[in-house]
Amino acid sequence: MGYLIKILLFFFLFLKLLCNSFELNAQNYSCDLYGSITTVDSVVYTGAIRWNNEEVFQTDFFNSRKESNAYLKYLDPLEHQKTRVKSRKNYWAGFKFVRESNDNDWQTKYSRKFQCRFGDIKSITVTGRESVDLELKTGKFIQLKGGSNDLGTQIWILDKELGLLKIDWERINVINFFTCSDNNCQYFGNPIYGKLISTKGEFVGFIQWDHDERLQTDFLDGRSVDGEVSIAFSNILSIQKLKEGCRVMLKSGRELDLIGKNDVNNNNRGVIVDIPGVGRVDFSWEHFLSLKLMPLPEKIAGCMDQFPNSQRLYGTVYSNAGRIYKGIIVYDLDEAMDSEILNGYNDKIEFFLPFRNIKIIEPKAFNYCMVELKTGQKLYLGDQADVSEQNAGILVFTGINEYSFLQWNEIKRIDFE
Repeated sequence: MGYLIKILLFFFLFLKLLCNSFELNAQNYSCDLYGSITTVDSVVYTGAIRWNNEEVFQTDFFNSRKESNAYLKYLDPLEHQKTRVKSRKNYWAGFKFVRESNDNDWQTKYSRKFQCRFGDIKSITVTGRESVDLELKTGKFIQLKGGSNDLGTQIWILDKELGLLKIDWERINVINFFTCSDNNCQYFGNPIYGKLISTKGEFVGFIQWDHDERLQTDFLDGRSVDGEVSIAFSNILSIQKLKEGCRVMLKSGRELDLIGKNDVNNNNRGVIVDIPGVGRVDFSWEHFLSLKLMPLPEKIAGCMDQFPNSQRLYGTVYSNAGRIYKGIIVYDLDEAMDSEILNGYNDKIEFFLPFRNIKIIEPKAFNYCMVELKTGQKLYLGDQADVSEQNAGILVFTGINEYSFLQWNEIKRIDFE
């Protein structure tokens, strides 16, 4: 495991250099969610959009679950039957018992969460209390249901004329995303940007504190010796973790030690760093050491450059038996578009990588694999279905009505184009 940590440390140090090499002026960087909300009464509101005081940028994630898996029909009937028999055998307290299995069990077994970034979404049509039809920019529709608090929640919009509205989910018909057509658009605020120092190295990018605060106008809550305080991130220079709480340095030079709130103690859900062109990394509190807030650099990647039209996954799969399969890929019997996300852990640090940023996936053992990004970095990730023996397998469509299915333990390497 020490070898893996060294690889991860190299990855962080490489990213530190990478983040200083982007090529677009910061003042042109705009990644805010913008669009229109049409209600069930056909009333249209237009402006900046925020997902109930949470997601506000195109790089933020929309989370749900797919209602069904359309790729199960391509499995060999014998493979289907073998899996059904295997799923019926369960053990409890040393005794084996058998339960009946049906196609609903089959769908449940291969049920997968759905994740993509808002920048890849064209529209979201509400179809129920916790269900939507999500349309990608290419026009492809995906039916989703439940899976997160992104469904059934209030949606905020800064309407051009009316200001802030908080619209209840059941009042919404469709949400359309597009860019603002003029230079006078109002937004919810500027992103938090900075350098996170962790037990594994330094990481520079856009910050999401406690899985929540991501705007400079958001507040860090805590209790000082004199009482409770809420400090806007725009006033903060740095945050340093202490044994019990945090030391907060303000831009004015004032310093406060804060305790007592989940923002500043071990109840913090984690600090996320989003790296343009790479993905996002979620640091658990135990790995966090400090954060230095920084202004956006003079040069930084353009937001829209990260969101070309979604494409089908395409590449070459090499099997351990020496066979080669080239064509359209369905990964984990689920992910089929390059806008979808690969998840994996390394030492309680979670990575979220858009498939369009991935060059190679190479299984190394039953519980982890090597992931090489198109930027050249290599990661060793495990403990999730995408990157371990829990993977449901790979479908490769090599021609019209021609396809092959490979189990995780049959795969040597996958090269994406």
